Amino acid sequence: MAMPDRILIAGGGPVGMVTALALARRGYAVTVFEAEACVNDAPRAATTHPVTLELLAGLGLADDVIRRGLTARHFQFRDRPSGELIAEFDHERLRGDTPFPFVVQCEQHKLARLAIERLALMPGAEIRCSARVAEVEERPGGVEVTVETARGRESVRAAFLVGADGGRSTVRKCLGIEFPGYTFPARFVVLTTPFDFEAERGYCYRNYFSDPAEWANLFKLEGDDGRGQGRVVFPTRSEEREEEALGDAGVEARLQRFFPKRTPYEVAHRNLYRVHQRVAQTFRRGRVLLAGDAAHVNNRKRRWTPM
Repeated sequence: MAMPDRILIAGGGPVGMVTALALARRGYAVTVFEAEACVNDAPRAATTHPVTLELLAGLGLADDVIRRGLTARHFQFRDRPSGELIAEFDHERLRGDTPFPFVVQCEQHKLARLAIERLALMPGAEIRCSARVAEVEERPGGVEVTVETARGRESVRAAFLVGADGGRSTVRKCLGIEFPGYTFPARFVVLTTPFDFEAERGYCYRNYFSDPAEWANLFKLEGDDGRGQGRVVFPTRSEEREEEALGDAGVEARLQRFFPKRTPYEVAHRNLYRVHQRVAQTFRRGRVLLAGDAAHVNNRKRRWTPM
């Protein structure tokens, strides 16, 4: 299939969908290929910073992101053993430098869905789910991709391709673009619970806890039901097995150490993440561009230790 004036996007996450929306608003025909059958709503990054809100405002998305998330003016650093507040930072100090002197805790699948809603109304915009970009070939004046679907494989030619297909990007690998950097031996456990730490401890929406034994981060999200969720991040031990870190006993022990209570924790999601620091050797080769995690992955949940 030849679509010489169309721009293809591999990956239907928030980066791919927002890129598609930005192009469609400028009059370009776009097709997004997403390998999964629907938007991945597993807990992932959820903090939208002022500069990103400015970008989203230009696409008509910022107000909806704010409405669907929690506005966080402050973030705090605490000593975990004592609970002492070490420092509090106030985004209000940025007023005058940005129209958004705050961050918004909004799960990234909500942003992807907002972009999809807009794209559905735009002529020339197409979203194809259960369609994985498996091969990429550069062509004179364009690019050709092979897409795997339930009906089999098909070839599509277009003007440009954006690879927004994640840290394991097939697009990047097909082009032979190196992804130098390193992967830490430690991993993160991310646990999501409806327990209200804010009500019980007075924590704000974004908290970082220093502890030489086991640091922790805590963020509050609205959740899909609007009732609120706490997302807690812990490091794993170097010898800890995945089944131990994610098993019921290990998860309960971590949460009880963080905030002991008489009843067991209800856990809505549990994930284990590897920690990478990698950047693609180039973000563009010919008519193919890399975006999001396909271009760079980095650790955004940093350990903090007071001086």
